[in-house]
Amino acid sequence: MLKRTSKQLSMFSSLEDMLSHQHPLFQLSNKINWESFENAFSPLYCSTNGRPAHPIRLMCGLLILKHLRNVSDEMVVFQWSENAYYQYFCGGLEFMPKQPCDASELVHFRNRIGEEGMELILAESIRVNTDHDNEDHFDTAFIDSTVQEKHITYPTDAKLHKKIIKNVLKIVHDKSLPLRQSYTRTLKGIYRSQRFRNHPKNRKKALKADRQLRTIAGRLVRELERNLEGKKGYEKMFELYYKVLSQNRKSKKKYILCSNQM
Repeated sequence: MLKRTSKQLSMFSSLEDMLSHQHPLFQLSNKINWESFENAFSPLYCSTNGRPAHPIRLMCGLLILKHLRNVSDEMVVFQWSENAYYQYFCGGLEFMPKQPCDASELVHFRNRIGEEGMELILAESIRVNTDHDNEDHFDTAFIDSTVQEKHITYPTDAKLHKKIIKNVLKIVHDKSLPLRQSYTRTLKGIYRSQRFRNHPKNRKKALKADRQLRTIAGRLVRELERNLEGKKGYEKMFELYYKVLSQNRKSKKKYILCSNQM
C-alpha cells in the first residue's frame, strides 16, 4: 500500500526556511520532476490494503543521493539522518534525527521498479543537467581523461633491444637464414631477471640482464647483416638498429622503433 505524503507546512520553522537556497542539493531538488516518478511507480503499489510503504520521492531521492555521493545503501541512509539537505531533497518538511528506512528497503524498491524504473531516474537526471545547456554544445562531446587509467609503456633501451631481437629472429625465420645461436633459453632467463627490477634485491641482477640483452641484440644484428645477401631495403633498418644499440641512458638524442621501421 502506498503511503500518502503530507504537504502541510509545520507551524514551526520548516526545512525550506532553515536551509540555504543556494545549496546545490536545494536547487537540484526543485529542478527534478518528482511527479513523473509518482505517476510511473504508483501503479506498482496496492492502493487498498497492506502496510503503508515509504513515499516514492523518499526512495527515489535516496537512490539519486547514493549515486551522487558514491556511497552504499547503508551509508546514504545513515547520512540522511544527519543531513538536513538530504531530507529536504527527499521531500522532508521537518528535520528528523533518525534513519528514514532500513538499507535493505532500497534493494526491495529497486527490484520493484526494475530496470525500466532505474532508466527513468537516470533519464530525469540527464534532463536536469542538460536543460540549461547551450544548444550550440549539443553536437559536441566533451571528454575528460584526467582520472582515466592510461596504459602507457615508455620505450626504454631494454624494451627496444627486446624488439630488435624479436624482429631479427623473425627475418631469419622468414628467409630461412642460418643462425649460429638463437639464444632462446638464455633470453628466457634474462626476461625473468628483468621482470622484478623494482625490488631492491633484484636491481643489480636486472641491470646485468639489460647488458646481456644489449650484447645478444648486437650479435644477432651483425650476424643477420652478414648472412643477408641482398641488403636492399634493409639499409635504414640496420642503421637505426645500430643507433639504438649505441645509445645509453645519458644520450641526448634518443631513437625509438616504430612499427613501420621494424
